Amino acid sequence: MRRYVKAALTSMTIAGLLSGCGHMSDIGKDRAAEIALADADLTEADVSRLRVTKDRDDGRTIYEVEFTYETTEYEYEILASNGDILSADYDESHSQSSQGQQDKTPQEQTGQQGQADGQKQAGQQAQDDRHLQADVQLTLEEASALALERVPGASEKDLKIELDYDDAYYRYEGDIIYEQKEYEFEIDANTGDFLEWKEERR
Repeated sequence: MRRYVKAALTSMTIAGLLSGCGHMSDIGKDRAAEIALADADLTEADVSRLRVTKDRDDGRTIYEVEFTYETTEYEYEILASNGDILSADYDESHSQSSQGQQDKTPQEQTGQQGQADGQKQAGQQAQDDRHLQADVQLTLEEASALALERVPGASEKDLKIELDYDDAYYRYEGDIIYEQKEYEFEIDANTGDFLEWKEERR
């Protein structure tokens, strides 16, 4: 009888070890966001449009972390098992990186800030010029308000929108990222009708 009990205990121990080996640790979405923000030298209060999604890549579970600081968009891939940063990318089409300014003198930072402001104004002017040349009925501000009305609590800092010309007519297209949820839309620039509205389901 003791032999059977001992054999049963041994098999249960082996089964427990095997199941433990198959179990992968997971840092979780909150920790993935913390790692990405720390690498960018930012806090959650500094950024907008924060979104963390879980995905599989090359047989590994990863977290994709996206957020915006001023006019710079950051994208990170974080390994779910241990928090390693697999990739870090940012797009600063209208501004200079805050990281890039850390090693600069105050005079250089001021010069770069002026250049960044000039680029931002030039980008906004190009958008305004396109809007005037487009001769559309709906302004950018009106289209923004229509989109934000559909997401209670969201504000302009959560919104990304631009005027586009496609299939022989103008439309506003963009997205809203608010409370970890993404909404994509297209609005007819003349009628204000929504041509498309996609809401992330979770």
